[in-house]
Amino acid sequence: MFGIVLKEYLGLIKGVKSFLVILFVTSVSIWAAQYASSSTFLTEASGDSQGTELAGLSFIFILFGALFIYILSHDIVNRDIELQRIRLLITKTSRKNVIVGKFISVFSFWASVTLITFVCISISTQTFYIAPLILLWVFIAFHSGVAIMMSTIITKHSYTVLISLIGGLVIPGVGIWSLFNKSVIAKVLNYALPYYIAMDDYRFIALTVVEVAIMLIISIIVFERKEL
Repeated sequence: MFGIVLKEYLGLIKGVKSFLVILFVTSVSIWAAQYASSSTFLTEASGDSQGTELAGLSFIFILFGALFIYILSHDIVNRDIELQRIRLLITKTSRKNVIVGKFISVFSFWASVTLITFVCISISTQTFYIAPLILLWVFIAFHSGVAIMMSTIITKHSYTVLISLIGGLVIPGVGIWSLFNKSVIAKVLNYALPYYIAMDDYRFIALTVVEVAIMLIISIIVFERKEL
């Protein structure tokens, strides 16, 4: 499984799209942190420097995190199935390890991106708050699980390209809407989608972790039943 994790992780790092995304996330987050830390108005308005200095990183992932993750990893499973590379993988390890390994690689890539950005922000602003980073990692784990499940259930790469674009745009909109709407549907979506990180709400972390586990279990079951 380690070989799968390493291969997929390096594949993500080497991509041009990945480089552009990393550059965008890091540069905008650091700029926002430096601006926020030097702004007395923003600090007083938030009442907490933690809320202002890490706002750029959180804001980027709340709006674009799903889209970034889906675009880069929508074909992480079905690509190998279409190219018939999956047959070689399952001769070396179990199908469960293939799914888990690919999930770990996607999560690790984005966790490392946010960690590097977080360290840069901490150095530039001379502050250190770990809690917002934990929330971001839970958020990343959720969308990594969605990407794995989507790529496992939908066999055709061409289909997941379109679905990842639509999902990456629609899901954040629905998630943000659910935070401010008082309807029953909105409350259910507020539990189901991890956009509570926008409110620095830690109550639903355990629920999101359970959702990620369920998505991985579904992916493993579907993958084990596939004719490869």
